[in-house]
Amino acid sequence: MIKNRPLIIGVILSALVLSACKKEEKKAADKTADRLTASPEGNAPDSVNLAAEEPAFQPETADETTAEKLKLYLRDYLKADLPSLEASDRKFSFYAIDLNNDKKDEYFISLSGRGFCGSGGCTFLLLDNNLKLINRFTVMRGPVFRSSSVTDGWNDLILKGSNNKYIHLKWDAKAGKYPSNPSVVKETDIAPAGHDFIMWDDDFSRAKPFTF
Repeated sequence: MIKNRPLIIGVILSALVLSACKKEEKKAADKTADRLTASPEGNAPDSVNLAAEEPAFQPETADETTAEKLKLYLRDYLKADLPSLEASDRKFSFYAIDLNNDKKDEYFISLSGRGFCGSGGCTFLLLDNNLKLINRFTVMRGPVFRSSSVTDGWNDLILKGSNNKYIHLKWDAKAGKYPSNPSVVKETDIAPAGHDFIMWDDDFSRAKPFTF
C-alpha cells in the first residue's frame, strides 16, 4: 500500500487538475456567449433584447376595429383614384384622438406613397367621430403636435417649419375647420410644450401602418 501511495496521489491530483480546467473552460465559454449576446457585433444577438429596444406602436394608432372602419372610408372616399393607385400607394396610418374635448375621438389620417406625397409633404385627413370629413390637409408631414392651447374649443395643431420655426394651425370657427394648407400659415418661434401630445414621430410616437 505504501508503494502505491504516490501513484494514487498522482491520480487524484490529475483528476483535480482536469476538473479545474473544465470549470475554467466553461467560464470562458459563458463569458463569450454573454459578450456575443450583449454586443451588436456579436454573431448571436439576443433577439428578445433587440425586440425590446424597438419602440412599440402608440395605442391610439393600433386598434384593428378602427382601422377596418377607416379602410372602408378610404376606399369610398378615394374610389375615383383607386384604379390609378399602386399597391405601395394604398397605405395609411391614423391617430384616434380627441381634439375638441367632447369625449369622442376624431380620426387623424396620414396617407403615404407617391400618389399622396411630394417634396413638400403628404396628404392628411381629419374625420369626426362619425367619419365625416373635417379637413383635407395638403403638403403636411409629421411630427404633428396636439397643443394644450385651444382656439374656439379645438386644440391647436403644431407642425415643424423651417429654420427651427413652427407652424400653429388654429381652428377657424367660421370655416369649421383648420387651415388646410400649412405652407401658407405664418411661422413662429413658439415651440410645442413638453406635455403636448406628439403624433407621427418614429422615436417617441410610432403609428402602426395599414393598407386599404
